[in-house]
Amino acid sequence: MSWDSDPQVQSVIGRPIEELLSARARRQSLDGFEAVYSDIVDYIVRCTHRIWDEKNVGLIRTHYSAECPMVTLSGKVLGAEAVVRNTLQSLAAFPDRSPIAEDVIWSEDAPGVFSSSHRITSAATHLGPEAVMGAPATSRRGAVAVIADCVCQRNRIVAEWLVRDSACLAWQLGIEPRQLAESLSRSDRAGDPARHSWLQEEVARVRALGHREPPADHPAASVARALRMALVEVQLGSAAQIASPSIEVQWPAGRRIYGRGAWIGCLMQLRAPLDDPLYALDHWAARPRPDGDIAVALRWWLIGRHAGDGVWGPPTSRQLVILAISHYRLRAGRIIEDFTVIDEVGVLRQAAGGLGAQ
Repeated sequence: MSWDSDPQVQSVIGRPIEELLSARARRQSLDGFEAVYSDIVDYIVRCTHRIWDEKNVGLIRTHYSAECPMVTLSGKVLGAEAVVRNTLQSLAAFPDRSPIAEDVIWSEDAPGVFSSSHRITSAATHLGPEAVMGAPATSRRGAVAVIADCVCQRNRIVAEWLVRDSACLAWQLGIEPRQLAESLSRSDRAGDPARHSWLQEEVARVRALGHREPPADHPAASVARALRMALVEVQLGSAAQIASPSIEVQWPAGRRIYGRGAWIGCLMQLRAPLDDPLYALDHWAARPRPDGDIAVALRWWLIGRHAGDGVWGPPTSRQLVILAISHYRLRAGRIIEDFTVIDEVGVLRQAAGGLGAQ
């Protein structure tokens, strides 16, 4: 299927929530999906609203498969019941959490099988203990970037990769991310180490992907090639040519900077500490934007030995696994905006010896 097929499936960009949630007729073939959903973008936005804003958590049982794997750098859970449990814990910590839809970039990878990349700003007040970070309630209000990549079929999410700007959240809760990671790593090292085997299983899956690239005529192809040039071939000047001179870069933990040098600098912060890294592209999608630009989503991995100083601290010789999801805005073939989300606390946790890091 062409990347720009189904033009009637509209982007969420620039549309008020009242319009997004208004009832409308089915306008895309959605075999097995509930009648309330008009298209795949509507499915993602509306079911997220029903579960998180309206607090109908039980809908997860009809919107996630019984064996759905959800992968985050803080752990992997399997199945709808685990997602119900985690959602309840999150809402107990942030009861007013409201996921604000920024974009949904999707593809139909096989008939009736959709992949979506849903970027949100998660606004909430911290009124209960945070399950992953172990932080007691602070009554602080904040907002963090989250991107959820889902595979959807017949009204159910059958696989999900979730990345949250954990360092930004930690700062907003008054916690230094490196100290938090060291605390979490101590808990990781206690008990049965087999509970962290999921991470190496995910690494094996990523290694098996090999050298995947989008087709040459796909808008994601040039971006994927630029990432490979920067992260593997270390051809920084060549990679930077895809970026607008005034590119806006929005990366984790408050990195809001402009220009080609800033963009390459963010990539080098990831690459510099790693010895002989593996870069793997997991999924790509692109959609036309209402303003005439093109939105591109890439889910990618960077895996390597922690051999140098840098953003992850002094070298530890441990293997670090970095999962990133990026949304790009292209204009005339160049990137004018880069929204990338990485769980930096999850990476720091590995550097500190947690999550079964080897």
